[in-house]
Amino acid sequence: MKKLIPNSRTQFLGMFTLSMLSVSAIVSLRNLPTTALLGSQVIVFFLAAALCFFIPVALACAELASGWPKEGGVYLWVEEAFGPDMGFLAVWLQWMESVVWLPTILSFIAATTAYLLNPTLEKHTLFLVSTMLLVLWGTTLLNFRGIKTSSFLSSTGVILGTLVPGVILILLGLSQLPLAKLQGTLQFSREALLPSAELGSLVTFTAILLGLCGMEIPAYHVKNVQNPKRNYPFAIFFATFIILFVYILGSLSISAVIPKEQMSLIAGPMQAFHLFFSSFGLSWTAPFLAALTLLGSFAILNTWIIGPSKGLLSSTKEGYMPKTFMRTNRAEVPTALLYLQAICGTVLISLFVFSPSIHAAYWIINILAAQLYLIMYFIVFLAVIRLRYSQPHVERSYTIPGGKVGVWLICGLGAISCLAAFLIGFVRPTDIETHHSAPEYAALLLFGITVCCLPPAFFIRRHRKNKRTRLFG
Repeated sequence: MKKLIPNSRTQFLGMFTLSMLSVSAIVSLRNLPTTALLGSQVIVFFLAAALCFFIPVALACAELASGWPKEGGVYLWVEEAFGPDMGFLAVWLQWMESVVWLPTILSFIAATTAYLLNPTLEKHTLFLVSTMLLVLWGTTLLNFRGIKTSSFLSSTGVILGTLVPGVILILLGLSQLPLAKLQGTLQFSREALLPSAELGSLVTFTAILLGLCGMEIPAYHVKNVQNPKRNYPFAIFFATFIILFVYILGSLSISAVIPKEQMSLIAGPMQAFHLFFSSFGLSWTAPFLAALTLLGSFAILNTWIIGPSKGLLSSTKEGYMPKTFMRTNRAEVPTALLYLQAICGTVLISLFVFSPSIHAAYWIINILAAQLYLIMYFIVFLAVIRLRYSQPHVERSYTIPGGKVGVWLICGLGAISCLAAFLIGFVRPTDIETHHSAPEYAALLLFGITVCCLPPAFFIRRHRKNKRTRLFG
């Protein structure tokens, strides 16, 4: 069993690599079909999400990582503010969210692979299951090689597989905007831009926040960063610009080409590439772009396979989980936790693929993952405020501007946004058929949240009992 301390084997990351890790943790062309359903309203939704949630998260993570640039990420930050029990709960929620989210990215990878081989394979359950499981376990084993290999694959994958096809998608989509406006499929009037006040329409805001989650993931590699107090904040701000650019313009591009009623939540980008290039007489290039998109999907999956598990490892060293989960290999990779994650993912994949409606399951899993993550972020925002008062003398190379007033405004806004989006998530969407009544839909999500939160409650109780036993015999 190896301890995670810097040594001659430590693998260092530069600012650009860290930026690409941030982008690869968040940006996925897989999310564009969901946000493209909003049409021109996506501009207002993303600007609101950026101002109320994403930018506050980026600022909060920059301050926390620059003040506590040690291994542990969310666990360390929340532990410093509220103690180890809350730290464990926060990092568990993050890890659990990544497990719940796995079927969505894997289904997109499987659908994209089907498009490249034979589009009809998308409807074959056996092909989807086998592809998703192969990719899940293959990526898990690949991450056993360590952070240097993992970060190289993520950085290369996000550039070639997300940014390149994303920019092409945006350029082609922008060229179609005048025609889309003329045909009435995409309008930019005041009425078209403003979201509907109906809760069933606003629930998409929760899904958008999930697409913007993950800015804290690079913090788990902060001990591998060269000059973290300077490079980490710069990397985050550079990544923020790229993420918003791709999401807003990419969503508009797909909306300009594909009508809402023809949108596939799983294969949307592939539809867009096919329609785009067919209209230019270049349909033969669509598979090439699909292959690049597939590479980008591997990059984001690769980032999420290792990041949350390294965070959870920090809590296992405090005795919250059985010692077997503390096992690491020579590359300081938490192999036991990666195995556990892959096993949980295998179970969820089986439930996901054999659901009566894959699209409905896709949406519900996305919302459940978002709600778990929003609970964690709510705790993180409170931790930033608490640490400004409890540890004001800790040196932070970056601090949220405005002193304590600025912290309350930024983190308060972020916390309120998390709470609002969490509650809105229980509302059944109007644009997607979920095959459940409104009460059934809300109860299903509440059941999922409860199941995901039971293990940390058990582990915390067990840890307290063991601690009392050690103290009093």
